[in-house]
Amino acid sequence: MQRGGSFLSMLIVLLVVAGFAFMLWLNARPAPAVVVILPTQVATVDNSNAWQDVLEAGFGLNSTPLPTVAIPAQQFVAPTLALPTANTTPLAVEQASGNVLATPIPFDAGATPTLPAATAVAASGDAQVTAQIVTRPPQDWNPPALVPPISRDPLGRDHYWFGRPIDANATNYGLYYYPYGSDGPEQENAYRVHHGIDMPNPVGETVRAGGSGTVIWASDGLRVNDGVFQNSYSYGNVVLIQHDFGYRGQALYSLYAHLSAVLVQNGQYVRLGDPIGLVGQSGRVSGPHVHFEVRMGDNSYGSTYNPVLWMVPYVGTGVIAGRVLDVNGNWLQDEEITVRSFNSGLTVGVTTSYIFYDNIDDVNSDPEWNENFALGDIPAGRYEVVATIDGQRVSRVVNVEEGTTTFVELQPVLAATPQPPTPEAAAPAP
Repeated sequence: MQRGGSFLSMLIVLLVVAGFAFMLWLNARPAPAVVVILPTQVATVDNSNAWQDVLEAGFGLNSTPLPTVAIPAQQFVAPTLALPTANTTPLAVEQASGNVLATPIPFDAGATPTLPAATAVAASGDAQVTAQIVTRPPQDWNPPALVPPISRDPLGRDHYWFGRPIDANATNYGLYYYPYGSDGPEQENAYRVHHGIDMPNPVGETVRAGGSGTVIWASDGLRVNDGVFQNSYSYGNVVLIQHDFGYRGQALYSLYAHLSAVLVQNGQYVRLGDPIGLVGQSGRVSGPHVHFEVRMGDNSYGSTYNPVLWMVPYVGTGVIAGRVLDVNGNWLQDEEITVRSFNSGLTVGVTTSYIFYDNIDDVNSDPEWNENFALGDIPAGRYEVVATIDGQRVSRVVNVEEGTTTFVELQPVLAATPQPPTPEAAAPAP
């Protein structure tokens, strides 16, 4: 048994040694030569766009076309605005004999003014305008004004022929406490009766022509010998325009006073909105402003009319004009009139009735309205117009419409006369 076990062990050992020797022989064989096969055609890579293949196959021919954006071929250039071509040549210093035209300019006094073709007279002279110091302009804008000329009254009584002489970004309305025909807010220290309206603005604010026409006065009343407008230093530097439209066969004029500089000259044609001067405080004033007048007829100091009834209102606003009378129908002067909103009760305007001195230099009532007070720029709506007459509160309710004049008459009613008691009423009861 032992001999058989030893033989088996020896056989296993021989097999292991033989296997190990075979492995050594395999590892000792030389490595086969490497064979490199060169390709005879370059291989291609498929980089095709699947969506392109789909579109080329005609998919979606009935669908919405794909948007395309044109590629600009030129460099972008910012748009520019055309510069105004208005004639703003400064005033030439002239002698007194040449300051005002000797004869009126012919005009067409039609019922409605029209804007003629531009026939501006070339200005001569090269006088320098004094440099102006302009204060900071206001931050609030006024509503836009309606475009003149307009007359929306069904009976044709309105005549809003003139534009506002000051731009909307400045004060282009009259002082409420010194309206046309009044003597100011203080009874003890009264001003002279006002023949126009005042628009307070910083020195240097542009003043514009209220309508088309010919300049017949443009002089510096403080620096030109005898160049004082109508012998009154109160006006200071003045521009006066005779317009190429009239009313009822009479010429119309507009006047701009207290200017710090005049930008036009006599005989020059101007159009609505052309710059004609700069706001100042020349003449007799308490502060810088432009004094604006409308005159009709002979162009005298006594030929003025309330500018509120000639100058276009703001968009969405109208004018209230009327008369204040006593119980006997006599016109009352310097009476206070208040306009209140009918819905809210808030006051929207205050003015006074005209003062008349019964002389040739009086203010005038409008030939259509025959009023003795007027308030402009009242927002369209319903209002109560109130005055206290002989201790009696008198009020009327009116409707204001855009661009039209609403007329109202304020007059107290007669109180009932007390009657004596009848004998039957006076007799004691039995």
